[in-house]
Amino acid sequence: MGTLFFYQREYLIVSTMPIQLLAIILFPLLILFSIKKFLLKESVDDKDILSIDDSLILRGIAIITVMLHHYSQGLIQKDKLLFYKSLGYVSVAVFLLLSGYSSYIQLSRKGEKFWDKYLIKRLLRLLIPFWVINFIHSLFYRPTPIQFFKATLACKRIIGDVTQWPTVWFVVTIIYFTVLFWISFRFTKNNTWALVLFTVGTFGSMIVHLLLLKNQSYWYNTSLAFLTGILYAIYKDSLKKYFSRFRIALLLVAGTILGGVVFATLQGFNPGWLQIICSELCVILVLTLEHCTILRSRLLSVIGAASWEIFLIHQLVYSAYYSVCKDFYGLSGILCIVIAVVSGILICSFDQKLVSHIDKAFYSFQTAISPVRK
Repeated sequence: MGTLFFYQREYLIVSTMPIQLLAIILFPLLILFSIKKFLLKESVDDKDILSIDDSLILRGIAIITVMLHHYSQGLIQKDKLLFYKSLGYVSVAVFLLLSGYSSYIQLSRKGEKFWDKYLIKRLLRLLIPFWVINFIHSLFYRPTPIQFFKATLACKRIIGDVTQWPTVWFVVTIIYFTVLFWISFRFTKNNTWALVLFTVGTFGSMIVHLLLLKNQSYWYNTSLAFLTGILYAIYKDSLKKYFSRFRIALLLVAGTILGGVVFATLQGFNPGWLQIICSELCVILVLTLEHCTILRSRLLSVIGAASWEIFLIHQLVYSAYYSVCKDFYGLSGILCIVIAVVSGILICSFDQKLVSHIDKAFYSFQTAISPVRK
């Protein structure tokens, strides 16, 4: 394979001050400014919890956290962004919560029509960006056509040489939960049995990854978040009043315990079971904050809408940048994140058009063959 760029595992930068400024001051300020109202006593019962706008903002916050997490892993000066080094999986929990919640809410609103081309549409929205970005990877790392084809089918990210092509575990995970949701709720008319089936599938996946495949803990430590999203969607009306009534207590308890768990992980105590607790505490905290905040942020919404593409492209940006550029002023970290965000937004626009054309072609094909079926 004729590699144009080597896979950069560590980033040596002149000064960590700019990226620390972004991570510790500018990014938290961006989150703070997105909160237009914070209500601890007043009622927000008329608010649409986890609305599309709020979900996009939360996705924007989560993907920036993921980018900072992965950047911190590549720093030679790892202690400079230590807080983000152990928080990547928490952001994944937020993504899974939103996916589980939105899946069931759409089903409850659309009824049986929801299942029309559901699986194919969802898989195309997940896989087309992956295939497009894998093609972009191949322009940098030049695999043979056979290597590219095999990697694409196996959901492997093309980086460096063949031995460095890891499976994109989150792609596999979200596809698994998409199919599990389809099987559980499409073919089981009773919500209780559908929920039981989905729960069994969730814990079955966790057990397989933990005991049989012996993968790293991030394969299973956030899995409950998708189920939590579905549960909240099902019992939303009942849970909403409890979140509103006890939001101060929930904020204090969940926030305090979550802070303690994060502190423990930063001290090196980081077993999988503790990460599961941390993920669920984060989910509870997000849901509680949703009941006492009004969010508005155009920037975070745009970033959130392209979060899938940004997730898939950002590590290539890091690797390619440090393969060809030097860090003179310590601005490379900020530049990498900005380049990844802009690239992800542009690719997302392309992906949406591509998915739209494929959907139209599929509809035209169905229309053309329908007389034949009759």
